[in-house]
Amino acid sequence: MPANQTPGPSPGQKLWEKTWWMFAILFFGANAWGWNRFGILPLLRFWAAIFAVLGAAVLLYARRMRRLGEESLHWLPVEATILRSEVVRHVQRPFDNDPTEPRIIYYYPEIEYEYQADGRVWRSNRLIAVRVNFPKSEAEAWVRRFPPGAKVTARRHPQKPGLAVLESGLGGFEGRYRIPFFVGAGFLAAGLAGWIVLANLG
Repeated sequence: MPANQTPGPSPGQKLWEKTWWMFAILFFGANAWGWNRFGILPLLRFWAAIFAVLGAAVLLYARRMRRLGEESLHWLPVEATILRSEVVRHVQRPFDNDPTEPRIIYYYPEIEYEYQADGRVWRSNRLIAVRVNFPKSEAEAWVRRFPPGAKVTARRHPQKPGLAVLESGLGGFEGRYRIPFFVGAGFLAAGLAGWIVLANLG
């Protein structure tokens, strides 16, 4: 597949587009049951707690990925061969597939490579420790830099040979490592603020 070709929707995406309405019915039905069973304030406190827990989990993930990024500077260098390199374009469609509604487009450089370690061949598609989306121009730059067939130097974890990155360290990617922190902090702050406000109302 050419590097700039846009792949079609994955089987999971196609399944979601056909079944999202069932999950929506279950979601609203569960909320209606909770409202009738416990009342609106306990239901809102429940969702505030969910937001807070989710935010804390994302912050823990962000901290772990940043630590891996820092440690990757000291991982073992290995020669890797690029097997596949393409820009993946994902379109987030509105639930009702209304063509007049705006759509959010994400880009990611999907680069798969293989290397040898501990007597076997490993494959990875991890560019840096954290996986986040990129602007289209940056995703295309990654693909141009790592074309299929190229021999490059990757870094792999000394105790976990299946864990590798193409770019080690945080240099040049500080903004990418901050994204999960912002997302997690936003969810945590929203959850805590909602819980406090609702606790005062109750």
